[in-house]
Amino acid sequence: MKRTKETIVLINCGCAGVQKFARAIRSHHIYTMVMPYTVTAERVMEEAPSGLIFVADAACDKVAAQLAKFQALDMPKIAVNAAADMLPGVKKANAKDDLDVAEVCDFCMKDCACTGSWTMENFVEEAVADIRAQVGDQTVVLGLSGGVDSSVVAALIHKAIGDRLTCVFVNHGLLRKHEPEMVRQIFEDTFKMKLVYVDATDRFLDKLAGVEEPERKRKIIGKEFIDVFAEAAAATNAPFLGQGTIYPDILESIPLDGNPESVIKSHHNVGGLPEDLKFQLVEPVERLFKDEVREVGRILGLPSVMLDRHPFPGPGLGVRHVGAIKRETLRMLQDADNIVTEELHNSGWYAKTWQTFAIFVPVKSVGMKDGKRTYEHVIAIRSINSVDAVTADVVELPWELLFKMSNRIVKEVEGVNRVVYDITGKPPGTIEWE
Repeated sequence: MKRTKETIVLINCGCAGVQKFARAIRSHHIYTMVMPYTVTAERVMEEAPSGLIFVADAACDKVAAQLAKFQALDMPKIAVNAAADMLPGVKKANAKDDLDVAEVCDFCMKDCACTGSWTMENFVEEAVADIRAQVGDQTVVLGLSGGVDSSVVAALIHKAIGDRLTCVFVNHGLLRKHEPEMVRQIFEDTFKMKLVYVDATDRFLDKLAGVEEPERKRKIIGKEFIDVFAEAAAATNAPFLGQGTIYPDILESIPLDGNPESVIKSHHNVGGLPEDLKFQLVEPVERLFKDEVREVGRILGLPSVMLDRHPFPGPGLGVRHVGAIKRETLRMLQDADNIVTEELHNSGWYAKTWQTFAIFVPVKSVGMKDGKRTYEHVIAIRSINSVDAVTADVVELPWELLFKMSNRIVKEVEGVNRVVYDITGKPPGTIEWE
């Protein structure tokens, strides 16, 4: 990560709401970086922090034993809630359940001398300067999906180096219906960016054949994605690879206690990178949460049709197709998802939800079509609202809208005879099913 002026490092000693805590401090224009309590003191000092904040839900002797390494660091420190019991002699603060962090922010301003200067306008200037310094007079290959993250990264890198950016749009076969046509129209025709289109559908689906386990699918997609880029970059000799990694991707991919089994889930642009990766990574929004990325996009002049699209995961429908992916069932999912999106737009609900999409469920149920018994597949619909993807609340879509979606899906999507609605928030569920 790039070093940011007036950085506050938030040491997570076991706090379920640590990301919300960080965002609350950031809302005061104070850049806050989350690190696990297992981090070394040397790594913390690489960020030249203005101060440290320790947070924990409960005291733990095992964790307390690891915190002694931070005591000697010469900077202001504050321990919040249960963390105070593990750090004798460190200033204490209490944060309410509603994340009223006024006392902590006051600590950042007064004790750490932060000025509240971390704004997205300043971030854009800093990011452009960082890209120019990193890339120099060389070229960058960017993986463009058409989603918010990669689109904003494309705009940032293009602002920094212009035509020395080549956008590579890989169709891995796991995109939404009509996605390839839309992305090419926007970036080739409207924004006049250099775009290379690679249709790797068969390559990806062949690799995924018979694979059911979610992490294996993510790793396969991630590795294949990088391999495709390596081949695309060979034609341009670009030494740099641009990626739309954002902060929640990193936080969810790094285990708090160093145990790989405690990872929430790996991300295609964080996990699965081959050791012999020949690119240097350019990841200008890796410090930002999703809403901050959107704000940067608006500053850069990207249109609402792009910025306000519902988030779409890097592995695409691969994490919305539960179980092994077959071409026939993937087609069912694409058709069903397209109907869900169309009806959201028709009803005016698209802008009222953060993410609404279809999921293919690998079970069959008995049903009836045209007076005949059927034994066909199930589609689930999920609709949630969120600010930063850290937590999510279920949206209560109108029954008449759900009925319309369901009726169209079972009538128009061959092979599907049942539709269900997912009413699970995050936590305990994740936003995606895999």
